[in-house]
Amino acid sequence: MICRPLFLGATLMLLSACATTGAAQPALPPPPPAPIAMIAPARVAPPAPRPCVSTRRVRCPTPVDVLAAANGAARQQPIAGGFTEARHVYAYAPGAIYELYTNPGFISTVLLEPGETINAIAAGDTSRWMVTETNGESEGEGRTIVLVKPQTIGLRTNIVLITDRRTYTIEASSSAGAVYSAQIAWSYPAIQGEPGAAIARPMNENYRVRTVHGLRPSWSPTRVYDDGRRTWLEFAESVGSADMPPLFVITPEGAELVNYRVQGRRYMVDRIFDVAELRFGTRAPIVVRIERRAPRAREGARS
Repeated sequence: MICRPLFLGATLMLLSACATTGAAQPALPPPPPAPIAMIAPARVAPPAPRPCVSTRRVRCPTPVDVLAAANGAARQQPIAGGFTEARHVYAYAPGAIYELYTNPGFISTVLLEPGETINAIAAGDTSRWMVTETNGESEGEGRTIVLVKPQTIGLRTNIVLITDRRTYTIEASSSAGAVYSAQIAWSYPAIQGEPGAAIARPMNENYRVRTVHGLRPSWSPTRVYDDGRRTWLEFAESVGSADMPPLFVITPEGAELVNYRVQGRRYMVDRIFDVAELRFGTRAPIVVRIERRAPRAREGARS
């Protein structure tokens, strides 16, 4: 009888130890999900244009037709309003073809930008055309001039001028009569990505524009600026070319009508002035005065 309690006690102790050993452990957090590889969507190239197939009703243009259309679209011709006296001013654009009308009895001149020098001249027909280079002066700076003269009428050729700044492609034709291109030159709008655009001269926009006689007109310039050599006057888009007034430069001797080039809704003057006026009308003229001030110092500049 004495052994039973001992045996029962030992059994209870063994069961208690087993229960303690088999107790549930705290659950561990699940492992993080594996990173999902992000695959960039593949770029799908645009479908290539389908070649044109000629049929009985449709005639596809030949490569010669495409080339002729491209050259025709690139040709620049004289337009009204693009002249300063007898000088026609083209707006330069890379890849354009500029037409030059010549006459065997006259010499046509091609004026490059002041300071621009020619590296090479090439002409398609050198036996019946005279193409020579010379130099002149323009406001103290050298200017390259190309002289062009045909030997007879009915000729047509191209002339390529390669300079230190750009390339010009000219198509020259000869005809009879007294009409010919006396001079052609170019204006040079800033073109993004063009080497000359990166070294463009700083612009001075410190001008005062005010109406000194009459009511303020619609053609009053919206912007005036210069690069130290030339001056530009810009007008509102609503101003038509027929409404643009003449420009006078005010000097100690009085008002002098100045030559300028019309480029769309912009005047370009080949000089700098201190005071100028736009005048419109005779009996009761409207006068807008333009006064140039000293260029503002650049931000961060130190004297």
